[in-house]
Amino acid sequence: MLAELDVVVFIKSHDAIERVAERVFGLLRSQYQQSAEDESGIATYEASGLGFHGLLFPNDGEMYDPEFEGFQYGLEITSSFWCVELDAVDLEGPLSEYFARKLAFEMNVETATELLLETTEESEIFEIRTYRRNPQYRLDQAPTTPKVFVVESRQVEEPFEDEDEGEWEDGEDEDYEDDEEAVEELEREDRQ
Repeated sequence: MLAELDVVVFIKSHDAIERVAERVFGLLRSQYQQSAEDESGIATYEASGLGFHGLLFPNDGEMYDPEFEGFQYGLEITSSFWCVELDAVDLEGPLSEYFARKLAFEMNVETATELLLETTEESEIFEIRTYRRNPQYRLDQAPTTPKVFVVESRQVEEPFEDEDEGEWEDGEDEDYEDDEEAVEELEREDRQ
């Protein structure tokens, strides 16, 4: 499957988006700029480097994700490179966790991300993890002391959207016993 790498980390902060952008992109060592404001006047910030593009946005309006309701901001990181031999899905989980843990530790805020666990014919099953800095971590501790804890973990199932959904006109969504009955109904309509 050819897919662009796409990682989203949600950030819980009551700071203004300008301050969050300064902290996030400063930690990622990236020069950032304000993107164009949308019609509601909400600004986003973006940065690029090392083949990645980062977009910091408010978790509101069109970008709102109800699974991350308590988080004020999201950071979407996408790659500008894809290759047939690299499976983006296999890379997204570890990178999501890495960036979520790094930002939680360095910024001393809660972060959250989702990791794909399973894909079925009907849906995708994700694990949403929330991370927080270990308040007892000290620089002089052994390297085995965790810097960040998983403070919440839950699974969510996101059904695939039915491509045919909403395309039926009134009266066309009738249930038929079999395909023959449906074909006969269509032929009768054509003759009329």
